[in-house]
Amino acid sequence: MIGGLIAIAVAVWFFNTSQKIPDKDPIQWGAIGVAVYYVVVVLWRFITDIGFMADLHHQNVAIGMIIHYMGPALGVLAAWLVRRRWLSPAAAPEKSGSA
Repeated sequence: MIGGLIAIAVAVWFFNTSQKIPDKDPIQWGAIGVAVYYVVVVLWRFITDIGFMADLHHQNVAIGMIIHYMGPALGVLAAWLVRRRWLSPAAAPEKSGSA
């Protein structure tokens, strides 16, 4: 459930940022943000469900919690990096370097 709420927050975050940029489609960028988030979460889930990681996950509750919530955290980090790299530079005002 928390993953779905985070995905909605990422979509709104990308949507609001892209509305400030003239040539960016807000719906497309909202979908891109959610896609980036879910790709990372699914990859993390695949990696941690491998045999020895699953055994480690079930032996210690603290490690299990860290492994469980690390996927959404990495997904948000990946979305932030995509937003910063491709979306935010277009939203930043251009600084004139007058000497």
